[in-house]
Amino acid sequence: MPMNPVIKAQLSEFRKANPGEDGSDSDLFEVMSIFAVENGLLAENIDPFRAHLKGAEFGVDGIAILIQGVLCTDADEAASVLAVGKQHTGAFHFYQSKTSDGLDYGELSKFLDGVYDFFTDLKLLSGDQVADLSEVKELIFQSATKSNPELRCYYCTTGSGEVSDAINKLIESNKSRFEALNIFGDITVECIGAKAIQEGFRAATNSTAATLNFPKAVTMPAHARVDEAFIGFVSADQILGIAWGPADADGSRHINRTVFYDNVRDFNPDSDINRAVINELQSGDYSSFVFKNNGITVVAKSITRKGDAFSIEDYQIVNGCQTTNILSHVPDHAHEIFVPLRLIGSNDPDFVASIIIGTNKQNEVRDDQFWALLPFMKDLEVYCSAQEGDARILVERRDNQYRDVAVERTRIMKPSDLMKVAAAMFFFQPHRAARDHRGIRNEFSSRIFRENHSVEFYHVAALALYKFDYLIRAGKIERSRVIYKFYVLFSLIREHWKSPDVLDAHKRQQKFIRQEVLNIISDNERFAGKIESVANCLDGIVRASGEKTREQIRDFIRTDAVSELFVEAYFKR
Repeated sequence: MPMNPVIKAQLSEFRKANPGEDGSDSDLFEVMSIFAVENGLLAENIDPFRAHLKGAEFGVDGIAILIQGVLCTDADEAASVLAVGKQHTGAFHFYQSKTSDGLDYGELSKFLDGVYDFFTDLKLLSGDQVADLSEVKELIFQSATKSNPELRCYYCTTGSGEVSDAINKLIESNKSRFEALNIFGDITVECIGAKAIQEGFRAATNSTAATLNFPKAVTMPAHARVDEAFIGFVSADQILGIAWGPADADGSRHINRTVFYDNVRDFNPDSDINRAVINELQSGDYSSFVFKNNGITVVAKSITRKGDAFSIEDYQIVNGCQTTNILSHVPDHAHEIFVPLRLIGSNDPDFVASIIIGTNKQNEVRDDQFWALLPFMKDLEVYCSAQEGDARILVERRDNQYRDVAVERTRIMKPSDLMKVAAAMFFFQPHRAARDHRGIRNEFSSRIFRENHSVEFYHVAALALYKFDYLIRAGKIERSRVIYKFYVLFSLIREHWKSPDVLDAHKRQQKFIRQEVLNIISDNERFAGKIESVANCLDGIVRASGEKTREQIRDFIRTDAVSELFVEAYFKR
């Protein structure tokens, strides 16, 4: 039976947006399903290609493990996230996708067996990718997370997604099996049909838009960098209306994390302060809230007013995470509660950035986002996106910046990614780049992303990271080589410059080094050979150490001693 025509059209659009990714329609549908659910229905912001399992794993096509909403594919990424803040949230999302129009009992059973195996024996699932993900799993369970991680299992098809009695019994029995492990919080097993995938894909590729009723709005004073702005108060149901995402399969609506600048996962309903406010509202004291609350600030690129109705597009709630979450506990009475509101319309990203900084200075977890607001980062974004063909990189200075743009997801680079690459390539810290997030940031924050730095030099570093990851995805180098990624990137610069001050080198010297790096990374075979050369050298160092397990090896190569041994062995041959 032919594929659903709307899904087929969206799949074609997805392929055009990701021209560097080969594969059959069924393979690409697996990735698009992850994208539609994660970035659309769940309002996350991840690269779905990194969650996709490239091999023919038993019953499972994708695994997305998120810590604080950050996709973690190996222990280094997980440790980097866990090192910042505390009481993190964890989530395990599993995917199986079929282009068939019906639900297959046997395939669904196989899928759920594969999920169960991941948390128990690991006899059915195998391979380096699964091994890396298993290490992430262990780190989550070893850490003091805010609560037990959630488990979500999605079986996606291009059909209606209707569940028969037999399949419903299969789902319920497996949920009981998962619950018996006593390691999860919420457990969801859901069959996703064509309609949900279509809606998820649209939500993942369209900018946020909403309308709220804002009576008695007072126009704020004029400002050269503000199109229009209003202040006043609105009923809480209007706030929830712009903060909630679309209804899920059960008809329930949840907080849409993409509209918040703050990390919505940091909300703790059991804290003394939040519990007191929630209890006060649940007791029926709705009228006091507007007098005690500091209010919410919403920034939008576009505001259209018709009477008391304000239509806003591409908006973020830059201050009000705690307030919105508190209000979500009393949705049935939201129309009786009032909230102070500032609604600001501006297309000036720098002014919007200043508002964000001014309303979020208390949150140190967002330091990397503040880096994204530096003048140099804006210049780098413009330069990287202006490159043509395979040299194009997209610097994401704001979460979901490219949500409504048809772009190759794998080319999107976050400031935190750039920081890691800079640590390895510019500051000669390949052993620390992957994991020592806080230490690198504190030590090198005054030496990175400076206005006098070369955007071309940073661009080639970002491109090198992209090309390394591409060779892994395309199967041109073994996935086991991922563990040596930052040593490979370090070697590209160290080959031509002996000290960690290359950012201060003369422009002529930087131009020479940049061209030498480009010559290597632009030739897939040559770059693959370089990767193998570095890996073979490190393999020899590891063998001499006697370290055996992947965890032991990963910890071993993150030491100063190994970094020094590598330089001695590789560059003084």
